[in-house]
Amino acid sequence: MGKFDGILLCVDLDDTLLTSDKRVSRGNYDAIEYFKSEGGLFTFATGRIPIGAKPIIRQIMPNAPAVCFNGGSIYDFEKKETLMLRTLDKGALDAARYIDETLPDVGIVVCTADKVYFCKVNDIVLEHQRLEELPDNFVGYEEIGEDRTKILFMTEEENMSVLRETVDSAPFADSYTFVKSSPWYYELLPKGADKGTGLLKLAEMLGIPTNRVIAVGDNENDLDMIKAAGTGIAVANAAGSAKAAADYVTRESCDEDAIAAVIQMIENKRI
Repeated sequence: MGKFDGILLCVDLDDTLLTSDKRVSRGNYDAIEYFKSEGGLFTFATGRIPIGAKPIIRQIMPNAPAVCFNGGSIYDFEKKETLMLRTLDKGALDAARYIDETLPDVGIVVCTADKVYFCKVNDIVLEHQRLEELPDNFVGYEEIGEDRTKILFMTEEENMSVLRETVDSAPFADSYTFVKSSPWYYELLPKGADKGTGLLKLAEMLGIPTNRVIAVGDNENDLDMIKAAGTGIAVANAAGSAKAAADYVTRESCDEDAIAAVIQMIENKRI
C-alpha cells in the first residue's frame, strides 16, 4: 500500500503547475512522480482542449483522466478516450456574432471536441496558437459544422472589463456560463459547466470521496474547483479571489515548485 492511496490531486496548468515559461519544473516533476509511485492519483483541470494539452503531456503524464474545457469534458490521455463531453447549443453562434459586431477588436476562437478554430484573429489569438502548438485552422465561426464545446473571446488586458460588461448586458448573458481564464481570455461554456462540477464528476467516476480530493489553482476559472474539492489550495501567485476561496495558500508560486510543496504538505499530513 502506498502512502497516497485513494487521494486525487487535481491541479490547474497555467500559472499553477506550469512555470511562467510554460514548463513543468524539475521539483514539481519529481514530486508528482513520487506521488504517483506511492498510489496517488494525479491529474489536471484546464481550459485547454485535449490537443492543446499535448505540450504538457510530453512533460508529465497524469495517471487519472483530466478535466478539460474548463469542466466541459473529461478526457483519458492514457487511453486517448473522451469519457464525458458537453456541447453548446446553436444560440452560442448568435453570442459570437453579437460580440463580433459589438467589439470588433476582440479575437474569437471556437473549440470543438478535437479542433481549435481561429475565427477572428488578433495578436492574442496568434500567441494562443503558438503557446499551445496548434495547427493553422482559420475558419469563420459561422462555417463550423461540428458541435461547439466552448468559445473564447480574447482581448487586451485593459479591455477585459469592457468585454465583461458587454457580455453581462447581452441578451444571452444568462444562457451560458462565462469565466475569465486569464487576463486576456473570457470563455463561453455550456450552462453549469465549470471545473468544480467536472472535478466532482471525475471523482465519482474514480470512486474517490470528496474529502480525499485536493485541488490547486490560481485564477477565477479555478474558483469552483477550489470550493468543490475536499481541500482547495491556491498558489502564492493566485488571484485574490482564488486565495479567498482556498482552504490553504502556499508560500510558493508557480515558479517555485508549488505543487511539490503541496505534495509535501500531504505527506506531512498538514492537509
